[in-house]
Amino acid sequence: MRNLLDSRLCSNFQPSFDNLECDYYIPAQDDNFEPIHGECGYCKRPDKFRCVADVCRIIPLSHSSVSDFCTCHYLYYLKKILGIEIRPPFLSSALKAGVLWDATKQLHLGEKKSLRDIINKYEIDDYTVAKVKAIYSAYKYLEIEVDPGYELQAKIDMTYDIILPPSQFVPSITVGDNHAKEVVNLWEEAATQSEDDRKWIFPLKITGFYDRKYPTYFTEDKLSGRPEFYLDPFHIQSQNSTYFLADQNLESCIEEVIQFPLQKELKKKEETPSQIYERVLSDILSRPSKYFIGYTRESNRYGRKFFRGEFDLKSAEERYRQIVIELLSCRWSGNFYKNFTMCGNIYGHNCDFQTVCKTGNISETMYTIRRKP
Repeated sequence: MRNLLDSRLCSNFQPSFDNLECDYYIPAQDDNFEPIHGECGYCKRPDKFRCVADVCRIIPLSHSSVSDFCTCHYLYYLKKILGIEIRPPFLSSALKAGVLWDATKQLHLGEKKSLRDIINKYEIDDYTVAKVKAIYSAYKYLEIEVDPGYELQAKIDMTYDIILPPSQFVPSITVGDNHAKEVVNLWEEAATQSEDDRKWIFPLKITGFYDRKYPTYFTEDKLSGRPEFYLDPFHIQSQNSTYFLADQNLESCIEEVIQFPLQKELKKKEETPSQIYERVLSDILSRPSKYFIGYTRESNRYGRKFFRGEFDLKSAEERYRQIVIELLSCRWSGNFYKNFTMCGNIYGHNCDFQTVCKTGNISETMYTIRRKP
């Protein structure tokens, strides 16, 4: 392990007894506890997540992690390498509503979920719960159906080989026990090869989950105050392209989008959650197609269908290939710089990690460290 760890990047680096690795290093493992060759490991320290000194193994990418990196390199570093997460109660009401609806629909379709546990964990207010409950009541009253034969939360496990000529991108690494000698050896070996054979090949792993997957298409559940966002292929290009790339048999997708009820409680009348539930339910049933986008009584279904050809899959693949190179560059240099232009405009909201950036401190009240696999 040691020849892949750069001790300069970690102030807590502790050489092991045999001087081959760091005492805090945990190799990445799969669900069967088998080592995952080529994947960046973790750190045993309770306040750390990924090993910051493991600069040559790959960290799997996903649609969301790529979005974080494109938005702000430091945001990616905080979330995916340091493993910092916002504690559930501090998430926005919109995200909490989405989490509750996802769990509600999965429970309806056969997944084991405890809605009460989710409500308590995220500290979802009674009015948001009432609105999601109204959506579900309308869903059942309208007898909305889904096609049988689905797999809930089907996993994406995709690997590309990144082929890169060494002359195109050479990291500045000094040969030594504490540095990435394996990478240096690759370049030294390349010097004796022909131009065609002079390549550096490493795996790019891409992960994720389909909400509901069928043999030839998949569906995504969305609850949003701005449903039009998910009805434009331009805005869902990154996520859907990833899902199509992961399975060549997929021909189409259905975005099952629901308009989140925007009614506010009538404070002058001191409206209770039960009353807003009845008001929202009545409104949904009076015009179901406004809330369940694409709903028709004839089919008892809703959603907007998109075809594989509507997404630029080649561009999405090239994007992944380029971003993994840029990520390696940041990891080698240790420089995940901040994009200050995005601090107040991440999907129209302030970045949830502004406090960390401004103070350098991680509030244990508001944030936590992700559990290691």
